[in-house]
This record gives sequence, C-alpha cells and structure tokens, in this order.
Amino acid sequence: MTDEAQNPAEADEHGEELPSSALVEFEDGLAIFIGDSVPEGVDLVPFTLIDDATRAAVSTAVGGAVGLGNVAAQGVNGAFQAQGLMRLAPETLAAMKTATPIVKDGWNLGTLAANGKFAASVRWLPATAATTASVVAAMGPAIALMVIQVQLNQIASVAKHNVELTSKVLQVVRQDQWSSVTGYHNTLLRELGHARRIGEVTDAVFAEVRGYQGELTAQWDTNRNTVLQHVGDLERKTGHKDRQQFLTDNGQAIIADVQALLLSQTSWFIYQSLRAGHLLRSAKTNEADRRLLDEVIVNARRMHEESLAQTDALLDQLAREFAVIAELPGKRTFKIGGEARAAKDAQSMVRQLQDALAAIRGTESSPLRDRLEMPALLVFEDEVPDELVKILPLRLHDGEQVLALADASSDRITVPRLSDGWVAVTDRRILVTKQDSLRRTGAVDSAINVADIRYVRRSDDPGRAPVMEIITKHADLTVRFAGWTKSGPARVAAQQFGELVASFMNLPEAEVPKQARAALEAAAEPQGQDLVPALAHAFVR
Repeated sequence: MTDEAQNPAEADEHGEELPSSALVEFEDGLAIFIGDSVPEGVDLVPFTLIDDATRAAVSTAVGGAVGLGNVAAQGVNGAFQAQGLMRLAPETLAAMKTATPIVKDGWNLGTLAANGKFAASVRWLPATAATTASVVAAMGPAIALMVIQVQLNQIASVAKHNVELTSKVLQVVRQDQWSSVTGYHNTLLRELGHARRIGEVTDAVFAEVRGYQGELTAQWDTNRNTVLQHVGDLERKTGHKDRQQFLTDNGQAIIADVQALLLSQTSWFIYQSLRAGHLLRSAKTNEADRRLLDEVIVNARRMHEESLAQTDALLDQLAREFAVIAELPGKRTFKIGGEARAAKDAQSMVRQLQDALAAIRGTESSPLRDRLEMPALLVFEDEVPDELVKILPLRLHDGEQVLALADASSDRITVPRLSDGWVAVTDRRILVTKQDSLRRTGAVDSAINVADIRYVRRSDDPGRAPVMEIITKHADLTVRFAGWTKSGPARVAAQQFGELVASFMNLPEAEVPKQARAALEAAAEPQGQDLVPALAHAFVR
C-alpha cells in the first residue's frame, strides 16, 4: 500500500485537497517545516543536537496545531514529521505582518517558492498567532536548541573556507596564537559534526570538549580586546593621512587579529551549543537544568551577536579606508602575509572576512558603493569630476543618500579661488571639502548634521553669484557659488540648492528663549510664522 493510501490528503468540506505541509514560525524569521516530504529546491536547516524522541514530540506538537493529524500515532517515521527549520525571507516576514492572509477553513494558506518558482502550497502560523504559543510550550526545552540551529549550520558551512582564508597571514604574524586557536576550533567542529550526525550530544561527545570553557573564554577575551584596541586606535586617527599611515603600519596585524577573533568567537559559541545539547536530556525532567539550558542559550546568542556586530563595524572601516587608498594617486602597498599587497588586494581580503562574518550572522554582506548614485540636483559648470564620483560614496554612512552636489566654496575651507571646494547635501548631513583634500587624501574636511541647521539666509542680488549662510547649533557656514552661476540654468540650480538646504531648518522649542516663545505665542498665526526665521537668526547666533 502506498503512503498516499495510508495517509490520504486532507480535504475541506467541498472535497478540495488541503496542503499536506505546514510552517510554524516560533520566532521572527525562523519557522519549523512539517510535512510528508520536502519540496524540491526548498532549503531547510536540518535538526541537530536533538534526539528522535524530542523530534517526534516537536512533530506532534506542530502537526496537531495545524491540523495534520496525530503524528504521535504514526510514530517518528510516519508520513508527517518535522523535517527541519526554514529561514523566512524579509519580504515573507513583511507579508506575514502586514498582508491579509488567505484563510481557508480556519488555516492561513501560502506558497513556498524555490529558485523563483512555485514549489508547494503550505499552511502556516505566524509567531504572533495564539496557537503558536501552545506549540512552543509543547516542545519543552527543545525550543531553546531550535533557535541556535541556524547559527550552527552557518558556522559549519563557513568554517572551512574561513580558516583557509588568512592562514598565511596568521602564520606570519601570530604563529603561536594561530596554532592554539585553530586547535580548539578544529576539535569543536569535529565533535559538532559527530553530534549532528547522531542527532544528540552524548556523554562521549561532550567528554571530548569538557573543560574547554576556561581556555576558550580566555582566547575570546584576548582577541576581542585586541580588536577593540584596533577600533579605538583607528577612531582616534581623525586625520585621513594618519588613518592611512596607521593601516600601512598595522593592516597586517588587524586582519590577523580579526580572523583570530572570528575563530575564537565561533569556537566559544560551538562549545556553548554542545553544552546546551548535553543539558537537554536532563532538562526534560530537571527544572533547574532547564532554566540553565535557557540561560546558556540566551547568553550565547546575545554575546555572539554583539561580538560579530563589533567586528563587522571594524571590517567596514577597514574596507572603506583601503578602497579610498586604492583611488588615490600613487601606488601605496601594504605588507600582508609576508608580501607587499596593493590596496585593492588588501580590500579584497577584508571583503572575504566580511562575507564570512555575514554568512555566520545569516545576513547579506553590504557591498561598498563603488560609484556615486548621481543626484538630480547638480551645480557644476562641466562634468562632475570622476574622483568625486568614486571617493565620496566611501565617505557616506550606511543608507545615506546624496540629494545635491555643488562646485562651491565655503568659509570653513580657506582657499584663494571660489572653484576650489565641493559641497554635498545628503539626507543626513552637509559635507564640505576642498577639492585637493578629496583628491590627495580622500578627506571630507567638514560635516554638519542637517538636524543642527537652525536658519538659512540666501542672497538674491541678480548681479552677483548666489551666497548662502547656514546658521547651525554650534557654528555658522557660508557657501559661495562661483561667477558662472550669476545667470541662466546655473543660477537656477544654485538657488534650488539653497532651497533644499533651507528645507532642513529646525529650531527646537527648547532652544527658543522664554521671552521669544512668549512673543510667538502672543502673535497672530501668520505673524508668528514670520517671526521664526528672525528669532532663529537672532538667538542661535
């Protein structure tokens, strides 16, 4: 008799077949997939560190909640069982939270997609559903291990390539450190592999790593403090020349120490996961061990993510600086792994580390913007210079967008000619630089947060090029456009540039003196509005 005959598909009251698989999201972005098979092309994270009995209990809890029948009666080898975990794409999460689902006979219905194609119909429960809470409760202590399955899977898949990445660098710079870190890392990966293959952390598996925690914590602390020291040293180098010299002197050590931190941190996390898996058996009957299991998992996830986020921030700084240096005149090299490497090669090594770290975190690594996305508002006599197009994007913050760009001078940069400066307006800042600064060192000389702009005064003399005075919370800035903006389209563009900056004017109520506020409140509405710019100018200056 076929499986279909033994377990006929469910049908609704009209005889229409219901999906024979389901997803239950038990925390944001992570769901358990249950069904008679895994649709072709759908990637699941396999269950690890969980024995057959626990897996059967999970299958029963999920299957019962979504109406797939009594999985327990079928046994662990029955048709319907928990097949693994699925990471939900951001667009799927957004749809679950905002879209009105298709509901059929009380079930949310959806579609699984694989490689951009239809894969299978599926019933699903979002994490916010009331039924989900009962499913989670029925899983018992196994739910704690569920939440780290994805991280363990990512670590295991990335580890081999990540270890090979900069082994030559570490062997040159930190030979003793490299041997110790990789020794522990390889042992833990081996035992994790054993536990994943047999489905649980047995006494024999954990015996191989028992007692590692002290040394792993010491390694992680040492490497984390070293990397944080690099972060602090780099942040204190406010001048771009100083930052570039710092990377020339220390680039090799920084890359080596970041690699060592990634290895020691993932080793620590694997150990905590094995420890939690070993606790699972006693946690089923011992409430104290269950609480300890939960605490181990919560602390491991929190510290794991905090460390990776700090490391990612440093790698982003390194990648940006190496990318800027690659665009500057001359051919500066960096000694890495016993070899002289160009800035582009050093940037490539950092990029590989970023990719490895993103894979461990389960995210997409953010590529550096290699060229400026040109804004609609430009104030230039000729084409926008190529070095501005290539270097400015590397000085923007994540997600920051350039709204306008101008060839103009400022009283914050002392230059003899009006054409010696560039000014950019973004959705967050006004960036001012001498052309020579950007071309020779990749520097942006000054930045003003648009939230600090209190008042903008613009000249309107038809016989002169436009001038704009920007009064800010801390200092003032005057922007002067060149003579070719006196008339025609160039003048219109310069005026629009001023209007854009003026749109950011903001005088918080807390900064208005009491007597001025009283005057505004007493004034008629139109008059009160007219008084705001004058008061901003008078009192903020």
